[in-house]
Amino acid sequence: MRLKHLFHPITIFILSILALGLSLFLYIHWYLKATDTFMAFAEKHGLDSSTMMAGQTWAVILTLSILVGIILFGMLLIFIYYQKVIGLYRQQQNFINGFTHELKTPVASLKLYLDTFKKPQLPRADQLQYIDYMLTDVERLSGNINRILNLAKIEDRQHLDEFQRINLYDFTAGILKNNPHLFPPSRVQLMPISDVTPYTYPVMTGAFEIMLMNLILNGLTHNHSKQPLVLIKFALGPKGSIIVTVEDNGLGIAKTERKKIFKKFYQIGSAPKGNGLGLFLVHQIVKLHHGTIVIDDSPQGGSIFTTTFPPRPKLA
Repeated sequence: MRLKHLFHPITIFILSILALGLSLFLYIHWYLKATDTFMAFAEKHGLDSSTMMAGQTWAVILTLSILVGIILFGMLLIFIYYQKVIGLYRQQQNFINGFTHELKTPVASLKLYLDTFKKPQLPRADQLQYIDYMLTDVERLSGNINRILNLAKIEDRQHLDEFQRINLYDFTAGILKNNPHLFPPSRVQLMPISDVTPYTYPVMTGAFEIMLMNLILNGLTHNHSKQPLVLIKFALGPKGSIIVTVEDNGLGIAKTERKKIFKKFYQIGSAPKGNGLGLFLVHQIVKLHHGTIVIDDSPQGGSIFTTTFPPRPKLA
């Protein structure tokens, strides 16, 4: 165990810095000692050495200090890059493990139901029930595949929709109306608006739908309530900005995790649900629309995701 800690990258990095610093100290110490010896020799033999050594000594020390500083800075950058690469590798491993599970589970379920259909004289009621189960598994598989495809689109930015000026409230209502099969037995509710101002804004309609669906499914997936609940609210902000909040009664998100969860592949916990892409996609889509997104605690015990779109977008 001690050898493992000794060869840890952080330990090696600290020891390297200490070794480099000690080398600089010893070199300067020995250089000054040699200079003093030379000065004593020159004084003993009546030589004027003050003009020869004083300026040169400090020039050498300054040069060495600058070079060592550059080396230390380079080592620090390499270490930071290395740590980021290691972190990204671990997140990718978590993603692969989680995504493999997300694919294998519905496939195994579908195989089981199809094997059941081979049984003779299976009642029609049971057949319909198994068909519903299989459709649910197919939707789950389709959702996982779409997340990967959407990730490629968002990062490439070459296959995205054109910006269209639409009423965001009406568009959201249409999304919920057309996808009720994705939410049972949960409750997803769009709160009525109190003003008559149309929430018109230029968006990529496909990207906006991805953003909204990921926020909804995030609140429903990470939820232990008897009936998961997601509330969607629209409001006007300062100077005509549009504020969209998605509130859930799920598990909530600790303050220390709120900046991390928007990173690619990042997941909370050692055995999380999902694949670490949903909120990353949300954050990227909000950035594409020059908006901001923040997380707060919900009075219902879950989280509130507040997205603010600027009053004068630079998009359309």
